[in-house]
Amino acid sequence: MTAPRYKLIAWDFDGVLNANVQNGVFKWMTTFEQDTGLPIDSLASYLFSGRFQRAMVGEADLHELVGDWAAEHGVPHRAGEVIDYWFDKDHIPDETTLDVVQRARRAGITNVIATNNEVYRADWIEAQGFGEHMHTVFAAGRMRLAKPDLAYFAHIEDALGHGGKDVILVDDMAENVEAARQHGWDAFHFVPGCHDALAEKLGLAGNR
Repeated sequence: MTAPRYKLIAWDFDGVLNANVQNGVFKWMTTFEQDTGLPIDSLASYLFSGRFQRAMVGEADLHELVGDWAAEHGVPHRAGEVIDYWFDKDHIPDETTLDVVQRARRAGITNVIATNNEVYRADWIEAQGFGEHMHTVFAAGRMRLAKPDLAYFAHIEDALGHGGKDVILVDDMAENVEAARQHGWDAFHFVPGCHDALAEKLGLAGNR
């Protein structure tokens, strides 16, 4: 049996393992206002003007942020509903990508999630079963580091003992792919429909 091309595959979550991004937009955001009657533009501008980025690396609490926004709109009792809607509608596993993960596991490769999610969604990712496919889950909120910071990749190396070209990042963000390569890893820029090219890159094209 041929030795695996990589010892470790670090999988991004949103847009790779989870097919929840379309044309750069999270799918839950496209139906939120129609389904809840709450203004998505206001929520998006409130969260993604820097507040969510702070939560992403553990410097703010997502539930508190959404609670503050809901209170501003006179619906403090609906803060939990907003997060539940977000997380539930964001659950769109990419079964074809997960099949590649299973092939990698059968080949003896260590697989981890390497995501920029904050702590609550990292817990949700594991609760939804994605963690069962993986050796472990690395999340920005737990690490207090986010891609493309090179320290993010160093943290994973230190935790698992693999580095350099033994490791590949699979990510849909070009800046993260470039950062991983700068750190010395290999990397694959994931785009919709690239599963065959991904399997080829990982040396798994003939593995079923």
